[in-house]
Amino acid sequence: MMRDWTNRPKRSGRGAMRAVLGTGMLAFAAVALTAVTMAASPDDDLLPSEQQRLKEAQTTYNGGTKSGSALNMVAVGQASLEDRGFNADVFAHKGFAYVGRWGFFDPSHPAFCPSDGGIAVIDVRNSANPAQVADLRNEGASVEDVAVYTANSGPLAGHDIAAVGVQYCAAFRTSPSADGHRGLDLWDVTNPGDPVWLSHFDTGCCTRGFHELEIGGQGTRTYVFASLPFAERHESDGVTLRDRQGRGEVWIVDVTDPRQPVLVSTFGVRKDLGLDPDRIGQGCFPSTFGHGVDPSEDGKLLFVSYFDGGFISLDISNPRNPRLLDQFVYAVNEDGDAHSTSYDDVRKLLFAADEDFCKTGPGIVPGWGYLRIIDASNPRNLVQIGAFKTPHSLGLSDPGAGDYVIHNPLVVGTDVYISWYTDGVRVVDASNPTAPVEVANFVPPAGKQPIKPSQRNVLTNTTQIWGVVVDPETGLVYGSDMNTGLWILRRTDR
Repeated sequence: MMRDWTNRPKRSGRGAMRAVLGTGMLAFAAVALTAVTMAASPDDDLLPSEQQRLKEAQTTYNGGTKSGSALNMVAVGQASLEDRGFNADVFAHKGFAYVGRWGFFDPSHPAFCPSDGGIAVIDVRNSANPAQVADLRNEGASVEDVAVYTANSGPLAGHDIAAVGVQYCAAFRTSPSADGHRGLDLWDVTNPGDPVWLSHFDTGCCTRGFHELEIGGQGTRTYVFASLPFAERHESDGVTLRDRQGRGEVWIVDVTDPRQPVLVSTFGVRKDLGLDPDRIGQGCFPSTFGHGVDPSEDGKLLFVSYFDGGFISLDISNPRNPRLLDQFVYAVNEDGDAHSTSYDDVRKLLFAADEDFCKTGPGIVPGWGYLRIIDASNPRNLVQIGAFKTPHSLGLSDPGAGDYVIHNPLVVGTDVYISWYTDGVRVVDASNPTAPVEVANFVPPAGKQPIKPSQRNVLTNTTQIWGVVVDPETGLVYGSDMNTGLWILRRTDR
């Protein structure tokens, strides 16, 4: 599916509590009243997924998924990326794939911030022999999310532009060395083999930088919609905000001129609703922050995954003044962890992922995170109408080491392509959204964690599919594995 204004592919049985405009604070407050009051911890700078990786680094595993499996999908090519590891999200544009690189700061594990490459630009026009042709770097930073589009207006109209989320990881985020390494990098990739850096948009002290982003727009204006996790949290003194300027965790940046990006607005539960995200959370990783962003095709709606704060809809018809429409709220016995969504503009459905790493926990429903299907035909009343879980994600058995957790969904027509960490790439037929059915999957073989020199337990040795995207020109499916690189897949049921 293509966005007309950018020529860019679109990514990647419980009702919701109402939260319409003025009542928005009541819904978030209800979460606060029923959730855990969080205390500061040594890991409170890490996202739940990063805390999970740190936990895995301190654990010895036996067994686990080693060999691959498939249903109605075959691999036609693979790029190991020289076994670099720490591979993150994937994007496809005009015969090239872009694979991100993740990392975070942990003083006891400096290898968690890799310094040997960033966004891998891969020529996939010969799918059987993909070849890396360039590298988009920001030294000392995690560059895990990337989106590429063809500019339809502005001084670089007709050029292909890569927008890269940048998060500092070489030292603690308060270090002066973080300047220039948190926020947004913009590259001209019209010639993918010879990319040209255009600009850096810095989110300032003492934020971590943009975590997830999407491209959208209205008319001739092009915007980056991005999340800035934990910006509204307090520092350890309980007074100072991490974003010293008091802005929110959902950002809209005008990139119509990618050489001079300009902040348009921000939204946050503290700034706009008067709530304290330090005190809102539930489940194993109690935390509320802006994580995933997903604009509608016309650029008038923005769906935000707010972790334990649920999934929210914003009216951005005036991008300078985002307004809360509704909030999908978790039950008190659910783990929460609203991670990302993919919006079906035709059927007005929201395919939503809970990145729940906690299979069991006191007072919560057992099982790993899964796919929810939400009716968003009335964005002021988000209502769940369906769900999909893999057998492993039910948590009824212990298949060994692995994270049987959903990560990112992508709706293409009536099919949903999903990256599901150790459960690989899953394809779900959602033509009946109340009863989705799996029609294909591909689980690549596990690869040995590639850290060199060898360091025990730095990464899990299981399959870890981070991202998935469908090439609109070829129909090929691209999956990125944290250890084994890029997998190029073809469906055989068509």
